[in-house]
Amino acid sequence: MHRRHLVKGWAALGIAAVAATLLSAGPAGAQDKIKIGAAVSLTGTFAREGNLLKNGYLYWEKLVNSGGGIKVGDKKIPVEVVYYDDESKPQTSARLTEKLITEDGVSFILGPYSSGIATATAAISEKYKVITMTPMATADSLYQRGYKYIFCPAPLASTTLDPMLALLKTVPNPPQTIAIAGPDDLFPNVFAGAALKKAEAEGLKVVYTTKYPKGSADLSTVATAVKESSPDVLILTGYVQDSILLIKTLQTLKVNPKLIGFAFAVGIPDFLSALGPAAEDLFGVQIWDPVLTYKGPVVADSATYVDTFKKQFNGEAPTYITAAGTAGALVLQLAIEKAASTDPVKVREAMLQLDTNTFFGPVKFNDAGVDVKASAVVAQVQSGKAVPVYPKAIATAPVVYPRKPFP
Repeated sequence: MHRRHLVKGWAALGIAAVAATLLSAGPAGAQDKIKIGAAVSLTGTFAREGNLLKNGYLYWEKLVNSGGGIKVGDKKIPVEVVYYDDESKPQTSARLTEKLITEDGVSFILGPYSSGIATATAAISEKYKVITMTPMATADSLYQRGYKYIFCPAPLASTTLDPMLALLKTVPNPPQTIAIAGPDDLFPNVFAGAALKKAEAEGLKVVYTTKYPKGSADLSTVATAVKESSPDVLILTGYVQDSILLIKTLQTLKVNPKLIGFAFAVGIPDFLSALGPAAEDLFGVQIWDPVLTYKGPVVADSATYVDTFKKQFNGEAPTYITAAGTAGALVLQLAIEKAASTDPVKVREAMLQLDTNTFFGPVKFNDAGVDVKASAVVAQVQSGKAVPVYPKAIATAPVVYPRKPFP
């Protein structure tokens, strides 16, 4: 019995040694391929956005592999991205993220759509010290938890409206008063709180602010209150559908602030088609626009991105979601190349040292993983199309202010 146990013990040790060797060879063995995981929403509530994000990752994967892979030291290593459907569920995404790391052996994670889901997955990647790029998770709270292995190349929610409020100082006879309205929900509340703080810092007098019930079918009370307060500027922090309803109500009641701005991209086809001529001169913010002229490595500029994306996806044009996905993967590539390693600690150090430009915009991370140089673009509907008007360095048309009254 003793001898048999001894043999079994040595056998167990042998198996453990082999396993340890294989595990330790993971990064080295991975030198013939860099495996990256992506659990994104391909079905469920965020299916459309999740598929757009996946397309951004797919574009980058094909692009980098067409050039031989990521340059690690003096060698180029191909990339393999392993995709799973998180069904738009935080718990599912967290489980799949752990599977990607512990079973599929990925070295890095390309994050999910939405801050709620990313909050669940970030804890997993932090546990295993696996870097996660979170291009579509912009809630400030996610980056206030002390995590060291998440990085977001897009502007955070609390700063998204800053460029629009900064624009107000650049127009002739700058506005003096402002009203802020939106539904009582997580992101609208973040936008509204940040806009209120920024407006007061800019010296604007806040004459009205409200949080109406999410999903409201009648916003006439809000529109009436806006009319009575008569603000120069009205900032709406809601979603597309309730904002359309409020604009139509303002139009009916002939409420005409000099500027109306939104915390979303006014170039959304549903928004423009629903409002028609009433959309003219309205402002919105977006984290990327196809006409931006930023230049950088891998993808030369936005024009190149649009052209090559369309070729890869049968004429489909990229959205800000796909562009954010591509940018997140691209920045990960830059950090790996700078580190000359796939070791997560070294890549994290290299990520924090980045100070560069990409087709998506400038990149410089603080220790929380926030791109401190990222900022939104302000667009205005002019002649039925959303065109960038601020910052001036990337504007393709001058600002129209004050806006024309609703037709």
